[in-house]
Amino acid sequence: MPEKTCTRNSTTTTLNTDESVFEKLIGNSPAFRRQVEIAKKAAAIDLPVLITGETGTGKEVFARAIHEGSRRRRGPYVAENCSAVPPGLTESIFFGTESGAFTEAVSRKGLFEEADGGTLMLDELNSMPAYLQAKLLRAVQEGQLRRVGGVRDIAFDTRLIASLNEDPETLIREGLLRRDLYYRLNVIRIDLPPLRERKEDIPLYIEAFLREADEKYGKKFCGLDKNSVEKLIKREYPGNVRELRNLIEGAVAMSGGEGLLHLEDLD
Repeated sequence: MPEKTCTRNSTTTTLNTDESVFEKLIGNSPAFRRQVEIAKKAAAIDLPVLITGETGTGKEVFARAIHEGSRRRRGPYVAENCSAVPPGLTESIFFGTESGAFTEAVSRKGLFEEADGGTLMLDELNSMPAYLQAKLLRAVQEGQLRRVGGVRDIAFDTRLIASLNEDPETLIREGLLRRDLYYRLNVIRIDLPPLRERKEDIPLYIEAFLREADEKYGKKFCGLDKNSVEKLIKREYPGNVRELRNLIEGAVAMSGGEGLLHLEDLD
């Protein structure tokens, strides 16, 4: 990225709703743009989507863009990280409960019912216990679920988007992902490349995250100096895009200056 003068032009582009939501998917590298095109097609059809990619590659951002670009955009978007759900509450959180199912239980909707008419995003699906993966498979296939303690099936209309942060075949071999569930969800597949494999996109992220942090913290930086950008491009980013975003935000928040942001502000 060349040295910048401290001016920033503001332009406004009007796009159709279905297209504008994909603007937030930053990147021009061929591998990344292929996945964006798949996401656009996924938004136009109402089928399950499986998104794979390392932690921090933007799986949830893609899922939300697909929802917002689909016919379900006016319905709810519900996202849940399966690894963050307490083990003893997993089934009730996903499928809901009926009064009397256990001590102090009340009738309550689960995530599938909460997302009825919209989209349910299940992140790190492989963290879900195997027995619940079987129940999930049945629910997805039949469009019905049974709450914990319930005696009747409840129909729902929820589009499922699931994500994995490891290779699916490896997860299947290790017994962490049911093969039949994988086949059911792998209708539309999006594979997000790690940031280290598309370093040509790093300057785009730097500019976007710098603008975002400027607005959040009331700063007036107009860019990074050339040496800082070059050093950032050389980083390996085990935390991927999320790592770069946090790095830029932290640097802006801690710096009291304006103009060009220098590497010493990032260390």
